[in-house]
Amino acid sequence: MSDVKRFAKNTFSLFIMQIVASILSIFLGIFIARNFGDVGLGKYAFASSFVIFFSLFLDIGYNTLLIREVSRDKSKANNYVSNLLTFRLICAPVVFFLVVVIINLMGYPSDTKNLVYLFAIWNFLGSFTSIYKMTFRAFQRMEYESVITILSDILRVSLGLIVIILGYGLVIIGLVFIFSSIFDLLISTIICERKFVKSSTKFDLSFFKNTIKLALPLAIASIFQTVYKKADAILLSIMQGDAVVGWYYAAYNLVLSLHVIPHLIVSAMLPILSQYYISSRTSLKSAYEKCFRYLFILGLPIVAGGILLADKIIFFIYGSGFTNSIIALQILSIDILLIFMYVILGGFLISIDKQNQMAISAFITAVVNVVLNIILIPYFSYIGAAVTTVVCETVLFSIYFYLLSKYICILPVLKIFVKPFIALIIMSLFILFFNWFGLIILVLFSALIYFGILYIIGGISKEDVVLIKKIIRIRNR
Repeated sequence: MSDVKRFAKNTFSLFIMQIVASILSIFLGIFIARNFGDVGLGKYAFASSFVIFFSLFLDIGYNTLLIREVSRDKSKANNYVSNLLTFRLICAPVVFFLVVVIINLMGYPSDTKNLVYLFAIWNFLGSFTSIYKMTFRAFQRMEYESVITILSDILRVSLGLIVIILGYGLVIIGLVFIFSSIFDLLISTIICERKFVKSSTKFDLSFFKNTIKLALPLAIASIFQTVYKKADAILLSIMQGDAVVGWYYAAYNLVLSLHVIPHLIVSAMLPILSQYYISSRTSLKSAYEKCFRYLFILGLPIVAGGILLADKIIFFIYGSGFTNSIIALQILSIDILLIFMYVILGGFLISIDKQNQMAISAFITAVVNVVLNIILIPYFSYIGAAVTTVVCETVLFSIYFYLLSKYICILPVLKIFVKPFIALIIMSLFILFFNWFGLIILVLFSALIYFGILYIIGGISKEDVVLIKKIIRIRNR
């Protein structure tokens, strides 16, 4: 199968998975917000953010390393899967004990603590499942991950909605999350063991000695990335209370739902990019320029739409009880484009073995995030947290862009930016003049105007159209 065919197949599989997962996750979040209010949503956001920090200690960078190394040499699959399963089996109880101790020392009420315990178990089960799903990616068979994830998400959200409708609280929702995660793990294990890897229980110290230097920078980068993505919810909870977390999370959750687009592209492309780094630097440079341009073209109108239509979006999704979330969404919309760009840049850095620089970049960004949040939240509350997020993403994007300019090539930035901005201005004027239209009509017509103008002025080339048509034909077959 050619690179384009593999990329089309894997991207489509991950796209469907991520879109369905995001829609279901947003739907559940909306239902929680509408039924439990800003305080309930704040507790939910805090618990889910808090436990993610601890699940990182089970990953320690090996998920990404597994994709990169096994995609290059399939014979390594058994060694990676077996050792990682054993390692996480040993460490999970220890990490869970830390969760219990720390959340009790923080003095939260019993319902919040119970929700944290349940979400911790859910995340730890997911860490085992991720080993098998990363194996699917390494073998470039993402369709397995897509189907399994969609089924488990449908199960979780369906049961969650039933629980809410029946009048149960957030703790029962936590139990639903665990149940769906067990289903996810069982199906992933069966398929991976039957079709790809016959794993065993082993703990090979030589394996970790030989790979830890490669994995640790990825782990450090992941930890610090999580700090600047999740620290705001935790600090808001500590300094401002659950309701404020709910206002912030209502906006941030919408922005996060769009992060799946660059992440799924990176996930699908990472095995191919890793091969390009070894076999064809010319292809790597070409892929870098195309990905950067496509993600910029796609992200720019979403940012403008988020800023100009924030009030309509918040009222349509959450209702008038979340008016405070409007300004947060307007600020965080800028983050969409930054995320689109830096995630794809990060994928290229991983493919060329520059994870050490990524770790340093993530450390710098995490420090900036924590310092700014501590300074701004007491004075500006969730607005300060939103501004901090945008500043940190700008810092990270700038560092990544500098590194890739150094190690791969310098992009013709002005050439890439000018035509999309012209199309954006025309689209924005349409939104401002016809703001009295309904939200859905505005979104559809704005997208048509943006991409139509971009095509007319040559911002989308014939080569781009041919490539898109080729991918669609491959997907249809």
